[in-house]
Amino acid sequence: MSEEIPTGAPAPTPEAAAPSPSEAVANLQADKDWSADFSGANGRQAQVKAMEQKTSLLKPAEAAAPIPEHLREALEDSSTKPFAEARIPAADPSEYKFTFNDAESFEHSQELTSVAQETAYAVGANPQFAQATVSHIQERLGRVPEGGSVDANPGSFDTAIADRYGDKATETINAAEAALNAMPPEGKAWVQNTLKALDAETATWVVGRLASTRASRP
Repeated sequence: MSEEIPTGAPAPTPEAAAPSPSEAVANLQADKDWSADFSGANGRQAQVKAMEQKTSLLKPAEAAAPIPEHLREALEDSSTKPFAEARIPAADPSEYKFTFNDAESFEHSQELTSVAQETAYAVGANPQFAQATVSHIQERLGRVPEGGSVDANPGSFDTAIADRYGDKATETINAAEAALNAMPPEGKAWVQNTLKALDAETATWVVGRLASTRASRP
């Protein structure tokens, strides 16, 4: 005689799904004690531990993320292999290396690096691609003349987008917006503020770089 679950016995409760890395970071940032540590209010040692805790949450459970199918296929073709190799995403946020020479302090540099790593990982950017993008942005930010930013001249951005991308302007903007929407809130705000601070020509170049992170996905 087979065993049966007694009438009225509670059904097994399914295990709750583990939060995604972005959700885990959001939960961490909601903790007032952790936020105080991360801001440096409780000393440098506490701040370093808070930074390490945040970085650990961003790491995937597996040792390496699988290469997307469309890139794996491209790697097998000699004509598309260089293109594919330049678009393989990082397996871990720590693979992204950034330098922020204009940071106000070491702590500020660490904070910017953490945000940039989280953002690049969220959109699946190739480490070298992301590093080159951020490096060029830093170089250009130091050359924007007073009154020459997108924020000061909103119309110049629209004109530059149309001039650079022509009939592909709408498609490019949509792809860039999709990349922005894939970013964590801190990263999205950082990118948006950076675009406003750049000159129109460089800002449109950044939009194209953002769009390409989506175009290389299946």
